[in-house]
Amino acid sequence: MPNGHGGVPRFVSALMLLVFLLLVFGYSRKEGLDWLVYGGYPLAAALGWRFAHGLHLWKVTEYDGAYTTDEAINDAVWKYLVGSVVYAVLAMVAWYFLTGL
Repeated sequence: MPNGHGGVPRFVSALMLLVFLLLVFGYSRKEGLDWLVYGGYPLAAALGWRFAHGLHLWKVTEYDGAYTTDEAINDAVWKYLVGSVVYAVLAMVAWYFLTGL
């Protein structure tokens, strides 16, 4: 484990969710399945949640937090909790404007 995260690159889960959202969008438009777009809202919320994790908790969770102070962990967790809600709402609003539904 080179970085304490099992070799998983930063933001890879958010990028995978973004690709999946774009696939859902493209398939729903190609096949005319407008109802499929509504399934993108939970995916958009998960995208915001995973983006918040990569942005705020990535450095403090390296090596299970062994080299991070308790104060830094508490600050990062607070930023992560607030950020995950904000980014999830922003991602769902962006999905709404992209799809129009």
